[in-house]
Amino acid sequence: MIGPRRWEMMQLYGGVEGGATRSNVVLIDANGKIVSKVDGPATNHWLVGVDRCLESINNMVQEAKVAARVDPNIPLKSLGMTLSGGEQEEAVVKLIQLLKERFPTLSENYCITTDAIGGLSTATNMGGIVLISGTGSNCKLVNPDRSVVGCGGWGHLIGDEGSAYWISHLAIKIVYDAIDNFKHTPFNTCLVEEAMYNYFQVSDRMALLTHLYRTFEKSKIAGFCRRLAEAAAAGDHLSCHIFRRAGQELARHIVAVLPYADKRLHEGELGLPIVCVGSVWNSWNLLRDGFLEVLQEAKQKPMGRNLHKFTMMKLKYSSALGAASLGARHIGYNLPMNYAENVDIFFQHLFGVH
Repeated sequence: MIGPRRWEMMQLYGGVEGGATRSNVVLIDANGKIVSKVDGPATNHWLVGVDRCLESINNMVQEAKVAARVDPNIPLKSLGMTLSGGEQEEAVVKLIQLLKERFPTLSENYCITTDAIGGLSTATNMGGIVLISGTGSNCKLVNPDRSVVGCGGWGHLIGDEGSAYWISHLAIKIVYDAIDNFKHTPFNTCLVEEAMYNYFQVSDRMALLTHLYRTFEKSKIAGFCRRLAEAAAAGDHLSCHIFRRAGQELARHIVAVLPYADKRLHEGELGLPIVCVGSVWNSWNLLRDGFLEVLQEAKQKPMGRNLHKFTMMKLKYSSALGAASLGARHIGYNLPMNYAENVDIFFQHLFGVH
């Protein structure tokens, strides 16, 4: 049994993964060992408000301190957080200032970044690309010098290409256009049309307009993507075509940031690391051909001259781990982490080898 006095001497580094639905916290000791984990409510300050966001973070961290058997009144060495809006400097400064004022025993230092960078930092300390395709889509390139270049992340009105929402919207649009004889499609639309009516529980296109406008919910539209994935897996040609298009759009995010990638990102054993976040990646077999097609084209151009190999991986653990690592690095300490244990590699491609 470790006595309380020894526990109080521990130096702990915290990490927060802030989500729009749920959040979680990890506390890690100086040796890189996770000493406690805590789940909690939403901490997206754009949705729940700044006050509720900060209170939830404080409550989760204090609960994690108790679970780690340390005095809740002793501040962490650092607290790294991946939060929505983490790239907006003005918002970050305000959040950190409020945390220091309201919760002086929470942590000695703070670091706030985006969910994309937090996810990448869970997978590697060298940098790479994180490509998000869930309800929406986003892409960030992080170089070894920590410089960041982004593509996408602008929301469903002007972006989200390759996301679940984009896939669903494209399918609906193709069906509407085909029935209107506005645009010809070589694919039979009957199965997708029937799935569309069943999913939204409507009898015709006019009734569906309620979901598209009056009671619009982005997540509800995006949820239709699962039905399309099922249809594609069953062999529906239109659904397969739409997922191939999505694969192309996701790869175009990679192509957009590729010219800014440090040459060192291509030189490791894995080649260019691509961390894939979001449920759409569960349909990789449907995305793959379109994805590879676009990257193969890019390889033939000057921008792709350094692209010899890439490795795609999914996180096994929360991006709170990456947030904790970033928070520690912010004060000059490199937390020991076994990055290989934090990811599942699901695809590798070596150009020129078939």
